[in-house]
Amino acid sequence: MIEQTKSSEQLSNEIFYLRQQNQELSAELAFHRNVFRQVHKALGAASEIGTAMKEDETVRRLAKENEKLKCQLKLAKLSEREKEILKLIANGYTSKEIANRLNISKLTVDTHRKHIQRKLSAAHLADLIRLAVQLDFY
Repeated sequence: MIEQTKSSEQLSNEIFYLRQQNQELSAELAFHRNVFRQVHKALGAASEIGTAMKEDETVRRLAKENEKLKCQLKLAKLSEREKEILKLIANGYTSKEIANRLNISKLTVDTHRKHIQRKLSAAHLADLIRLAVQLDFY
């Protein structure tokens, strides 16, 4: 077996080289830690954005459900005949066509329409149709 001995200069050089490598690795480790922190922070922000978007969607869904419930409460104010006429209006029938279909006068249909609009707080025919569509009432 051959025994190799290193001079103190060689050992000093190796120690110097290893210290340099150690410093470089420490700097690289610090860099990676910083990158990790930034990525972690970004992921946290992305998670918060996702949560906010889910909450926003929930608020929209609840608002839509609330609007539908309000419409249903208004609809409950109508008589059966008024509901029948509202369905026909929502399906595009004119007052004259509704009158013929229900064997009543056009004036009676127009009176029912006015009562429906008042009870549903609908200023125009389009408002009545919008309410009927929101409630799938056609």
